[in-house]
Amino acid sequence: MPYYRWVGIDIVGTIKRGKQAAYSSQDLSDKLLYQGIAMLKSKTIYTPSWFWRVKVKDKGNLFQHKAKLLRAGLLLPKALEIVAQQSHNPIVYDMLLKISRDVQHGLSFAQTLAKHSTLCDPIVKVMLIAGDESGNLTKAIENVAIYYYKQDVFNKSIRSVLAIPFLTLLFFIGISLFIFIFIIPRFVDMFGSLQQELPPLTQFMIGMSDFIRSFSMVYVVISIGIIIFCGYYYCKHKSRKIRDVFLAQVPFLGEVVWQYHISQILQALSLLLASGMTLVMALKIVSDSVDHSLIKSHFIQLHDDVAQGQLLSNAMAIRGGFLPETIALIHIGQETATVAQSLESAAVVYNDRLENQLRRFVFFLQPIVIILLGLLVTILIFAVYLPIIQLSYIL
Repeated sequence: MPYYRWVGIDIVGTIKRGKQAAYSSQDLSDKLLYQGIAMLKSKTIYTPSWFWRVKVKDKGNLFQHKAKLLRAGLLLPKALEIVAQQSHNPIVYDMLLKISRDVQHGLSFAQTLAKHSTLCDPIVKVMLIAGDESGNLTKAIENVAIYYYKQDVFNKSIRSVLAIPFLTLLFFIGISLFIFIFIIPRFVDMFGSLQQELPPLTQFMIGMSDFIRSFSMVYVVISIGIIIFCGYYYCKHKSRKIRDVFLAQVPFLGEVVWQYHISQILQALSLLLASGMTLVMALKIVSDSVDHSLIKSHFIQLHDDVAQGQLLSNAMAIRGGFLPETIALIHIGQETATVAQSLESAAVVYNDRLENQLRRFVFFLQPIVIILLGLLVTILIFAVYLPIIQLSYIL
């Protein structure tokens, strides 16, 4: 879909500028006129699809706005058109209009959703389809908005925790490269004028500096990048089980990945049950949509146990892999008929535990990076001054 940079004027004579997606210049003019802006000129601009990635928060805002319009009494196609017109993302604009037109042409809501995996994941699709078939689509859309908002809050908390160690690591790499590329070569001519054999440490540092500044380093970096890319592609598209088993064996990382997926699954289960779905069906849906092969098989077994008549808390206790407090919460929810709320509380327990573990990781990582940087500077000082000290003994 074309994307335009436009200039217009509003009713009070103020010049307005902006960017917006539209099917044509006339379509853009009609959209702006609907907002009270008369378009003066427009120009098509290039918009690569990767630049317009649909964020989790944007999905939450989109579904929340859609729910408000449906609550106001608008029909689904009209609500989709209005949300599309107010979106500045050309990908979202195009998808929503296609969904609206498909619904107007008689296709079911489930059939239209199946065409747009970018807008909603399998769990969201099932929630919306279940809401549409049960006649409670508005409530389902509100639950989807809550689902995406909670995902956004959780992802932001994880990014905020990891931001400082990531920046510290980048600082360490930058300082190291600066030392090897700019500092050590300054001393090479001085060492050559000493006309004596350099200590092994000094020779090693000079050799490392020469290697980093040579084309060999470029070849090494490219080779490592190709190996990492091929390994990532193979594990993601060919053998995800190998990737998941490997990550599960890595200390700390395996536990973090496990807890992250469990928290997301419990949150999805809570919303599916709140949408009126049975526990057996909800477990089937989440087990089919999980990307992690080990967790997928774990929840398939849970589904089979619950389908055979076991309580969810008992099945979780037998299968293992769940925190005792979460099992207790779900057991209480089963006795009080509040399983959905108990699953949400269990997801919060996993979220808090995961954030605490990441904070402890950051607490230990930052001093380690600083110590490594100090050791590098110390080694550089020794490498520079050892030849000078040897020369003083000779003289």
